[in-house]
Amino acid sequence: MKIVVTGGAGFIGSHLVEKLANEHDVTILDNLSTGRKEWVDPRAKLIKGDIRDIADVRKAMRGCEMVFHLAAIADARSSNADDIYAVDFLGSKNVFDTAKLINAKVVFASSAAVYGDAPPPHRDDAECKPISQYGKSKLRAEKICPEGSLILRFFNVYGPRGHGVINIFTEKTVKYEDVKIFGTGMQTRDYVHVEDVIEALLLGFKHSGIYNVGTGKETNLLDVIDLIQRISGIRTHKSFAMPKKEIQRSQADIARISAIWSPKISLKLGIKELISSIDYKPKKK
Repeated sequence: MKIVVTGGAGFIGSHLVEKLANEHDVTILDNLSTGRKEWVDPRAKLIKGDIRDIADVRKAMRGCEMVFHLAAIADARSSNADDIYAVDFLGSKNVFDTAKLINAKVVFASSAAVYGDAPPPHRDDAECKPISQYGKSKLRAEKICPEGSLILRFFNVYGPRGHGVINIFTEKTVKYEDVKIFGTGMQTRDYVHVEDVIEALLLGFKHSGIYNVGTGKETNLLDVIDLIQRISGIRTHKSFAMPKKEIQRSQADIARISAIWSPKISLKLGIKELISSIDYKPKKK
Protein backbone atom coordinates (compact mmCIF):
# COMPACT_ATOMS: atom_id res chain seq x y z
CA MET A 1 0.00 0.00 0.00
CA LYS A 2 1.24 3.52 -0.78
CA ILE A 3 1.09 5.61 2.37
CA VAL A 4 1.93 9.27 3.01
CA VAL A 5 3.08 10.53 6.41
CA THR A 6 3.03 14.30 6.82
CA GLY A 7 5.59 15.35 9.41
CA GLY A 8 7.30 11.99 8.88
CA ALA A 9 10.76 13.38 9.69
CA GLY A 10 9.63 14.55 13.12
CA PHE A 11 9.48 12.92 16.55
CA ILE A 12 6.37 10.75 16.27
CA GLY A 13 6.35 10.64 12.48
CA SER A 14 9.84 9.18 12.15
CA HIS A 15 8.97 6.34 14.55
CA LEU A 16 5.77 5.67 12.60
CA VAL A 17 7.61 5.59 9.26
CA GLU A 18 10.09 3.04 10.62
CA LYS A 19 7.18 0.77 11.45
CA LEU A 20 5.21 1.31 8.23
CA ALA A 21 8.24 0.87 5.95
CA ASN A 22 8.43 -2.80 6.94
CA GLU A 23 5.38 -3.54 4.81
CA HIS A 24 4.39 -0.47 2.80
CA ASP A 25 5.59 2.08 0.24
CA VAL A 26 5.99 5.21 2.37
CA THR A 27 6.33 8.83 1.26
CA ILE A 28 7.13 11.58 3.76
CA LEU A 29 6.02 15.19 3.34
CA ASP A 30 7.98 17.40 5.73
CA ASN A 31 9.36 20.95 5.56
CA LEU A 32 12.12 19.96 8.03
CA SER A 33 11.38 22.92 10.30
CA THR A 34 11.50 20.62 13.31
CA GLY A 35 12.04 17.25 11.63
CA ARG A 36 15.51 15.97 10.81
CA LYS A 37 16.87 14.21 7.74
CA GLU A 38 18.89 11.85 9.91
CA TRP A 39 15.66 10.55 11.44
CA VAL A 40 14.22 9.58 8.04
CA ASP A 41 14.11 5.86 7.36
CA PRO A 42 16.13 5.22 4.15
CA ARG A 43 13.34 2.96 2.86
CA ALA A 44 10.97 5.95 2.68
CA LYS A 45 10.85 8.69 0.05
CA LEU A 46 11.25 12.20 1.46
CA ILE A 47 9.59 15.14 -0.24
CA LYS A 48 10.63 18.44 1.28
CA GLY A 49 7.48 20.51 1.16
CA ASP A 50 4.88 22.33 3.21
CA ILE A 51 1.29 21.34 3.91
CA ARG A 52 0.34 24.99 3.48
CA ASP A 53 1.20 24.60 -0.21
CA ILE A 54 -1.56 22.63 -1.94
CA ALA A 55 0.82 21.78 -4.81
CA ASP A 56 3.25 20.13 -2.38
CA VAL A 57 0.41 18.19 -0.77
CA ARG A 58 -0.96 16.93 -4.09
CA LYS A 59 2.49 15.96 -5.30
CA ALA A 60 3.20 13.90 -2.19
CA MET A 61 -0.23 12.30 -2.04
CA ARG A 62 -0.51 11.36 -5.72
CA GLY A 63 -1.67 7.74 -5.88
CA CYS A 64 -1.68 7.18 -2.12
CA GLU A 65 -4.33 5.09 -0.41
CA MET A 66 -3.78 6.32 3.13
CA VAL A 67 -2.38 9.40 4.82
CA PHE A 68 -1.19 9.76 8.40
CA HIS A 69 -1.42 13.49 9.05
CA LEU A 70 1.03 14.42 11.80
CA ALA A 71 2.52 17.69 10.50
CA ALA A 72 1.73 20.57 12.88
CA ILE A 73 3.10 23.38 14.98
CA ALA A 74 2.79 21.45 18.22
CA ASP A 75 3.18 24.13 20.86
CA ALA A 76 0.08 24.87 22.92
CA ARG A 77 1.86 27.80 24.63
CA SER A 78 3.02 29.53 21.44
CA SER A 79 1.79 33.08 20.94
CA ASN A 80 2.19 32.93 17.16
CA ALA A 81 -1.50 32.37 16.53
CA ASP A 82 -1.45 33.17 12.80
CA ASP A 83 1.23 30.59 12.00
CA ILE A 84 -0.49 27.92 14.10
CA TYR A 85 -3.80 28.55 12.34
CA ALA A 86 -2.13 28.49 8.91
CA VAL A 87 -0.38 25.18 9.55
CA ASP A 88 -2.66 23.30 11.92
CA PHE A 89 -5.96 24.23 10.29
CA LEU A 90 -5.39 25.51 6.76
CA GLY A 91 -2.58 23.00 6.14
CA SER A 92 -4.79 20.22 7.47
CA LYS A 93 -7.56 21.35 5.15
CA ASN A 94 -5.21 20.91 2.19
CA VAL A 95 -4.43 17.37 3.30
CA PHE A 96 -8.06 16.47 3.92
CA ASP A 97 -9.33 18.01 0.67
CA THR A 98 -6.72 16.06 -1.27
CA ALA A 99 -7.59 12.86 0.58
CA LYS A 100 -11.25 13.31 -0.36
CA LEU A 101 -10.29 13.91 -3.99
CA ILE A 102 -8.33 10.65 -4.28
CA ASN A 103 -10.43 8.67 -1.77
CA ALA A 104 -7.55 8.08 0.67
CA LYS A 105 -8.10 7.07 4.29
CA VAL A 106 -7.06 9.70 6.86
CA VAL A 107 -5.51 9.14 10.27
CA PHE A 108 -5.28 12.50 12.03
CA ALA A 109 -3.06 13.29 14.99
CA SER A 110 -5.13 15.66 17.10
CA SER A 111 -4.40 16.72 20.66
CA ALA A 112 -5.63 16.75 24.24
CA ALA A 113 -5.36 20.54 23.92
CA VAL A 114 -8.90 20.48 22.47
CA TYR A 115 -10.24 19.94 26.01
CA GLY A 116 -8.82 23.19 27.34
CA ASP A 117 -8.66 23.60 31.11
CA ALA A 118 -11.69 21.45 31.93
CA PRO A 119 -11.22 19.24 35.01
CA PRO A 120 -9.98 15.72 34.18
CA PRO A 121 -10.40 12.95 33.34
CA HIS A 122 -11.20 14.04 29.78
CA ARG A 123 -13.76 11.89 28.00
CA ASP A 124 -13.48 11.74 24.21
CA ASP A 125 -17.20 12.46 23.90
CA ALA A 126 -17.04 15.51 26.21
CA GLU A 127 -17.60 19.08 25.07
CA CYS A 128 -14.34 20.65 23.92
CA LYS A 129 -13.39 24.16 25.02
CA PRO A 130 -9.80 24.78 23.88
CA ILE A 131 -8.04 27.82 25.31
CA SER A 132 -4.98 27.96 23.00
CA GLN A 133 -4.80 28.64 19.26
CA TYR A 134 -3.17 25.22 18.94
CA GLY A 135 -6.15 23.48 20.57
CA LYS A 136 -8.65 25.59 18.62
CA SER A 137 -6.98 24.81 15.29
CA LYS A 138 -6.80 21.09 16.05
CA LEU A 139 -10.49 21.00 16.99
CA ARG A 140 -11.47 22.94 13.89
CA ALA A 141 -9.45 20.51 11.76
CA GLU A 142 -11.18 17.55 13.40
CA LYS A 143 -14.52 18.92 12.25
CA ILE A 144 -13.50 18.86 8.57
CA CYS A 145 -11.88 15.41 8.60
CA PRO A 146 -13.24 13.18 5.83
CA GLU A 147 -15.90 10.68 6.81
CA GLY A 148 -14.37 7.41 8.00
CA SER A 149 -11.20 9.02 9.41
CA LEU A 150 -9.47 7.94 12.59
CA ILE A 151 -8.88 10.94 14.87
CA LEU A 152 -6.52 10.39 17.80
CA ARG A 153 -6.20 12.95 20.57
CA PHE A 154 -2.67 12.56 21.85
CA PHE A 155 -1.87 13.45 25.43
CA ASN A 156 1.78 14.17 26.35
CA VAL A 157 3.99 11.97 24.20
CA TYR A 158 7.59 11.28 25.21
CA GLY A 159 10.39 8.95 24.19
CA PRO A 160 13.51 8.91 21.97
CA ARG A 161 13.73 12.00 19.71
CA GLY A 162 11.04 13.73 21.75
CA HIS A 163 11.17 17.36 22.83
CA GLY A 164 8.63 17.53 25.66
CA VAL A 165 9.16 18.09 29.34
CA ILE A 166 10.16 14.48 30.16
CA ASN A 167 12.83 14.52 27.47
CA ILE A 168 14.08 17.92 28.61
CA PHE A 169 14.19 17.02 32.30
CA THR A 170 15.81 13.64 31.63
CA GLU A 171 18.57 15.13 29.46
CA LYS A 172 19.30 17.87 31.96
CA THR A 173 19.43 15.40 34.84
CA VAL A 174 21.83 12.92 33.25
CA LYS A 175 24.05 15.85 32.20
CA TYR A 176 24.03 17.17 35.79
CA GLU A 177 22.29 20.40 34.80
CA ASP A 178 19.79 22.31 36.92
CA VAL A 179 16.10 21.72 36.23
CA LYS A 180 13.86 24.80 35.94
CA ILE A 181 10.17 24.49 36.76
CA PHE A 182 7.66 27.12 35.70
CA GLY A 183 5.07 27.45 38.46
CA THR A 184 4.71 25.17 41.45
CA GLY A 185 5.45 21.88 39.72
CA MET A 186 2.05 20.55 40.73
CA GLN A 187 0.62 20.85 37.21
CA THR A 188 -0.16 17.39 35.85
CA ARG A 189 0.01 15.63 32.50
CA ASP A 190 -0.87 12.21 31.16
CA TYR A 191 2.44 10.95 29.77
CA VAL A 192 2.26 8.28 27.05
CA HIS A 193 5.25 6.63 25.39
CA VAL A 194 5.83 7.06 21.67
CA GLU A 195 5.86 3.28 21.04
CA ASP A 196 2.34 3.03 22.45
CA VAL A 197 1.29 6.01 20.33
CA ILE A 198 2.56 4.27 17.17
CA GLU A 199 0.45 1.21 17.97
CA ALA A 200 -2.56 3.49 18.33
CA LEU A 201 -1.86 5.12 14.95
CA LEU A 202 -1.74 1.71 13.29
CA LEU A 203 -5.38 1.21 14.33
CA GLY A 204 -6.13 3.39 11.32
CA PHE A 205 -5.93 0.37 9.04
CA LYS A 206 -9.10 -1.06 10.57
CA HIS A 207 -10.80 1.58 12.68
CA SER A 208 -12.33 5.06 12.53
CA GLY A 209 -13.77 7.51 15.03
CA ILE A 210 -12.37 9.79 17.75
CA TYR A 211 -10.27 8.37 20.58
CA ASN A 212 -8.02 9.59 23.38
CA VAL A 213 -4.48 8.24 23.40
CA GLY A 214 -3.03 8.39 26.90
CA THR A 215 -2.50 6.17 29.92
CA GLY A 216 -5.43 7.32 32.05
CA LYS A 217 -2.98 8.49 34.74
CA GLU A 218 -1.95 12.02 35.66
CA THR A 219 1.47 12.79 37.11
CA ASN A 220 2.71 16.13 38.41
CA LEU A 221 6.07 17.61 37.38
CA LEU A 222 7.66 17.23 40.82
CA ASP A 223 6.91 13.50 40.76
CA VAL A 224 8.32 13.24 37.23
CA ILE A 225 11.57 14.87 38.34
CA ASP A 226 11.77 12.67 41.43
CA LEU A 227 11.26 9.54 39.28
CA ILE A 228 13.96 10.61 36.82
CA GLN A 229 16.39 11.28 39.67
CA ARG A 230 15.65 7.99 41.43
CA ILE A 231 16.07 5.94 38.25
CA SER A 232 19.25 7.74 37.16
CA GLY A 233 20.73 7.96 40.63
CA ILE A 234 21.53 11.61 39.94
CA ARG A 235 20.31 14.47 42.09
CA THR A 236 20.29 17.89 40.47
CA HIS A 237 19.11 21.27 41.72
CA LYS A 238 15.51 22.36 41.06
CA SER A 239 14.71 26.01 40.52
CA PHE A 240 11.33 27.67 40.16
CA ALA A 241 10.23 30.47 37.83
CA MET A 242 7.03 32.40 37.22
CA PRO A 243 4.28 30.17 35.81
CA LYS A 244 3.46 30.23 32.11
CA LYS A 245 -0.09 30.31 30.81
CA GLU A 246 -0.89 26.63 30.39
CA ILE A 247 -3.38 23.92 31.28
CA GLN A 248 -2.97 22.90 34.92
CA ARG A 249 -4.29 19.34 34.81
CA SER A 250 -4.56 16.77 32.05
CA GLN A 251 -5.65 13.13 32.16
CA ALA A 252 -7.16 10.93 29.48
CA ASP A 253 -10.26 8.84 29.90
CA ILE A 254 -9.32 5.81 27.78
CA ALA A 255 -12.45 3.74 28.35
CA ARG A 256 -13.55 3.86 24.69
CA ILE A 257 -10.21 3.01 23.11
CA SER A 258 -9.46 0.27 25.65
CA ALA A 259 -11.52 -2.17 23.60
CA ILE A 260 -8.99 -1.95 20.75
CA TRP A 261 -5.79 -0.57 22.32
CA SER A 262 -4.07 -0.15 25.66
CA PRO A 263 -0.72 1.41 26.69
CA LYS A 264 2.02 -1.09 27.46
CA ILE A 265 4.95 1.04 28.63
CA SER A 266 4.85 2.43 32.17
CA LEU A 267 6.30 5.84 32.95
CA LYS A 268 9.03 4.19 35.01
CA LEU A 269 10.07 1.88 32.16
CA GLY A 270 9.80 4.65 29.58
CA ILE A 271 12.09 6.95 31.55
CA LYS A 272 14.54 4.11 32.21
CA GLU A 273 14.77 3.41 28.46
CA LEU A 274 15.08 7.12 27.69
CA ILE A 275 17.98 7.50 30.12
CA SER A 276 19.80 4.57 28.51
CA SER A 277 19.37 6.13 25.04
CA ILE A 278 21.07 9.43 25.98
CA ASP A 279 24.77 9.70 25.21
CA TYR A 280 26.45 11.14 28.27
CA LYS A 281 29.44 10.61 30.53
CA PRO A 282 28.70 10.42 34.25
CA LYS A 283 30.80 12.67 36.47
CA LYS A 284 33.32 10.96 38.67
CA LYS A 285 32.34 10.83 42.30
